[in-house]
Amino acid sequence: MRRLPPLSALPAFEATARLGSVTAAANELGRTHGAISKQIRQLSDDLGGGLFERSGNGLKLTGRGERLLRSVTPLLNEVGALSVVLRMEIDGRPLVIGASATLAGRWLTKRLPRFYERFPGIEVRVLTTGQVKVPDYEIDILLSYDRLRGKARHDEQVPLGDAYYGPVCAPGYDMEQRQDRWFTPVRLVQVGAEHSWIAWQDLSGTQLQSSKLVEHAHHFLALEAAAAGMGVALAEERLVRADIASGHLVAPFGFTRVGGGFLAMVMPRARGRPFVAALLDWLISEAGQ
Repeated sequence: MRRLPPLSALPAFEATARLGSVTAAANELGRTHGAISKQIRQLSDDLGGGLFERSGNGLKLTGRGERLLRSVTPLLNEVGALSVVLRMEIDGRPLVIGASATLAGRWLTKRLPRFYERFPGIEVRVLTTGQVKVPDYEIDILLSYDRLRGKARHDEQVPLGDAYYGPVCAPGYDMEQRQDRWFTPVRLVQVGAEHSWIAWQDLSGTQLQSSKLVEHAHHFLALEAAAAGMGVALAEERLVRADIASGHLVAPFGFTRVGGGFLAMVMPRARGRPFVAALLDWLISEAGQ
């Protein structure tokens, strides 16, 4: 017969150990400070004490506590992932992510194998959005990085991370500085995104002008044209990271940060579905890589 510790106390222990504070753990788990303290005390008493010690205004693990955490963390992660899969089996519908063709092709789909590895059994579909609007009732989560073009929609917004924007072009593409401004023959832009150049200039403090502005139907076409030496495109850093690493593109002015500019928007049909929180956590972890 197994003699297990109070299992309901393990999430309270793990959150307190990870966050270093009972108050922070209570906020994350939606419990009161007193409830979390009681669970940790019960767990500690059952195991003979000595799991935490005071460190300034917070708590830190003892050696015994660290040993317990090493066992508890993968266990909770595995149970959490399995619970998402089991709930998904009852829910039945695939998860639908809406994203621009550029973001889907250059960022999202390359990472989906890692999602499947962590959550096997959850079906994910990607719908590309763009000039033809996809109805909200067909999407669970909409990804948005294009904050230079205006305000995001007023759905439930979850910041995934910062966005970083900058001009990119082929190595050696013509560009010269005249006093406080830069000039280049051609700037490239997606149809309907002309304002993004103005917004970037205001944000970065760098003035880049050209005698010609060439529009492309899709953002990825503007990026391909830039790599082919046909002009300078404005890009979010995640979308051109591989091109810069390979030497096909350079970013002569670097990239300017937009705080919280990479967003997920939860559509009304997705609210309350059991797997959405897990997906958002995964997207947040991927956004930082």
